[in-house]
Amino acid sequence: MEIKFANSPKKRLSATVYYLFTGLALGWPGLLATGDLLPSWQKGTISLALSLAAIHLLVLGSMWTIAFGVLYQIVPIAFQAQSMPRHVLYWHLPIHVLSVVFMVVGFLRLQFVVVGSGGILFFCNTIAYLLLLGRSYFYARNKTGVYKALSIPLSAMGLVILVGLFQAFFPAQVNLPLLLTHVLLGGFAFWGGLVLVFSYKLVPMFIISHGFKVSLIRSSSLYFVAVTLWIVSNWLPNGLLSRVVLGVSCVLLLVSLALYVRDMIAIVRTHKKRTIVLPMWNASLAMCFLVFGQAGILIATFFHTIFWLYPSVYLFAFGGLIALMYSYMQKMVPFLWFEYRFSKRPERKTAPLIDDMVPKRTAQWGMALYFMGVITGVVGLLDFRIHALLLWLSWLSAACMTLGSMLLFVALRFVLTIGGTRPADGAV
Repeated sequence: MEIKFANSPKKRLSATVYYLFTGLALGWPGLLATGDLLPSWQKGTISLALSLAAIHLLVLGSMWTIAFGVLYQIVPIAFQAQSMPRHVLYWHLPIHVLSVVFMVVGFLRLQFVVVGSGGILFFCNTIAYLLLLGRSYFYARNKTGVYKALSIPLSAMGLVILVGLFQAFFPAQVNLPLLLTHVLLGGFAFWGGLVLVFSYKLVPMFIISHGFKVSLIRSSSLYFVAVTLWIVSNWLPNGLLSRVVLGVSCVLLLVSLALYVRDMIAIVRTHKKRTIVLPMWNASLAMCFLVFGQAGILIATFFHTIFWLYPSVYLFAFGGLIALMYSYMQKMVPFLWFEYRFSKRPERKTAPLIDDMVPKRTAQWGMALYFMGVITGVVGLLDFRIHALLLWLSWLSAACMTLGSMLLFVALRFVLTIGGTRPADGAV
């Protein structure tokens, strides 16, 4: 199959932008719901209807929507592959949102048949998306280490959905090992693995760095082996063997995280621009939270201490994964708008620089509020015996994160007004 790359300027805004904005908006109810949920999470009560609905709205509705949009754009650009068909946007995104709504309503009503029905729709829609993505991915020209490693978290995505469907249709068969398998496959194998793999491509791309010496194969191999051993340890009978397997998993995972941090530092040290822009400083903070959250979850699990477990999970998900997506959006949306509005047009000479398109004050206030909400939430989840303040901290955290996300939406929406509407072809 021969791949042809068009040289003409883009006539339509990338579908990725629609995915990113939809994902941002879908996250607001979930972020706001944490104000009511944080006190129960602090007590270890996570199986409430609202908890299940909010978690799945954030993960499936917000994070997965953003991830679909990123994959839509990154695979063709990073691996020199054929672009995804435009029609994917018109059917995949509406069906995806509809399936998430079905599942969230099912969780709120504790009607797992409704959850399963939405899950089947979600699964079929995702498989259709991945088949089209796979066609582009398979014929890519630039088959780097990132290209090869990406197949592991994408495979974990399918396993997460299948395990979730089983739990929805057979709730009586759900046990702790199965639940932990679902969480580890989703949280660590897919999301953690996706961030680890893509970091080796996105960080150098966004800070313009080259000449560094890193090893994705080394860090990713240890990481995915460690996650696999962790899952296996949950299915072994309680005893010496399960503790040994879990201990080996802990060591390998901590080593892989240390190697990942060392590699990211090596990449940053070789950056070619005079200064690193604010979105990448935000991304660096999110990466720190991501690593600390993962390490905290691992240590708390091994030593059976609840004190660090829930704050670490919260830090990993809200301070790491979601914040990292928000940071990268500030680089992706301006680039995509520039490609659509100014690329190969006469007026590109007067267009603002990509890094200057996002209103810095609005975006940075949004990120500052969001991070403030994350830190407040972590403090609220720590068992400091401040029950009188816990409800206040919970709603402060939720309000800060939601408002921060909304401000970021406003800042990114402003980008789409720069230069006005695209002139007709041939117009000067």
